[in-house]
Amino acid sequence: MWTQHKMTLPIMMMACISHVHPLLTRRTMMTTAFSFSSTNSAISTTTRGGIRKQHYPYLTNNSQSLLHAISTTTSSSSEEEVWNRAAEEIDPYSEEAKLNLSNFYKRHNIVLDAEKDHKKLLRLTEQVLSWNQRLNLISRKDCTPEVVYHRHILPSIALLPLVLKSSHDTDDDTNNNNIQPLKIVDVGTGGGFPGLPLALLLPHCEFTLVDSIQKKLVAVSEMAAELDVENVRIHCGRCEEMYAEREGRKEHLGKYDVCLGRSVTALPRFCAWMYPLLKMQQQQQDEDGDGEEGRLIYIIGGELEDVVESRIRSDTNLDELLDREEGTSDKRALIFMANDVEEIAVESGEVDKIVRHAPAGTGKKSKKKKNQQQQRTNKVAKGAWQKRDNSVKKERGYDDFQRFEF
Repeated sequence: MWTQHKMTLPIMMMACISHVHPLLTRRTMMTTAFSFSSTNSAISTTTRGGIRKQHYPYLTNNSQSLLHAISTTTSSSSEEEVWNRAAEEIDPYSEEAKLNLSNFYKRHNIVLDAEKDHKKLLRLTEQVLSWNQRLNLISRKDCTPEVVYHRHILPSIALLPLVLKSSHDTDDDTNNNNIQPLKIVDVGTGGGFPGLPLALLLPHCEFTLVDSIQKKLVAVSEMAAELDVENVRIHCGRCEEMYAEREGRKEHLGKYDVCLGRSVTALPRFCAWMYPLLKMQQQQQDEDGDGEEGRLIYIIGGELEDVVESRIRSDTNLDELLDREEGTSDKRALIFMANDVEEIAVESGEVDKIVRHAPAGTGKKSKKKKNQQQQRTNKVAKGAWQKRDNSVKKERGYDDFQRFEF
């Protein structure tokens, strides 16, 4: 057998490991005794079975419960294979990743400290990895530092030049020396993307992260607190409920400069949910004489409806924004003005399908509900005692009795 197949001992061992644990890829089975590149890099050691064990230097003491043994599966789809290659090529902790962030800032004239921001993004990466062991913020199938950084954090950061760019600017690159404070709402934030990475880098902007799943928002809130992000607040509930009651209308209706979304749902439906949140141009002119209109920035892939295509103000591929190899991602960032968003919602008919009502226990009851409650109150239970009505003649059963004499 040994001579016939010409198999060496290491190959036999790898074959046995692969048979026992088919999820292990060839990359995770290759063993290295110990590697350490710099203080900003993850320390890698090898455990029994050849699975690489990583220690993340930016994790705080409160987040040391992160599981280090991670294995990835090989996907059959070409898109995920491209993603995996991009994730494996650049280590988030490497100097190359830091340099790429610095070049991204220079290319878009963003005046921020790339070195400090890179450290912040690494801490966020580790927080996501830690929390993802407790609940599904992102897919657990291939949850590694590379995947979190390249698939989730960098696409969020790619929106920076679009968020900071004024709606009046016509140039592709805008000098952001004077970053204006903006009110930004992230609808359907899930695990905090794209809102939380942007809030981490834009402390002067106010962010409201909206989602209907409370456990995810708890994780997002804890991550923001761990990273000392003080410009984030969360709203648990549906987007339509934010402006349904009186207090919500005062706080949210027409108050936001930018709305963010990342593949939440079909764009016409998304527009119907959130268009009342954006500042309208006429409203702004009446209030403060400024014609700045709210914008929707939406990350999406695939084909779009005709009603959406005709109203796109800007369509930029994420690979172009991040200066990556074309085809790394099929996602693109679309920009719509507030009036266009309202027109999409109305023309598509989605606005008529949305039932906007206040959350339970708030606001006034509808007339129909009041009538139903009144009917239930007036209805007498079967067999219940009732007070006799004296105006009604008694039914004795012998009122027409006649006596006969013989």
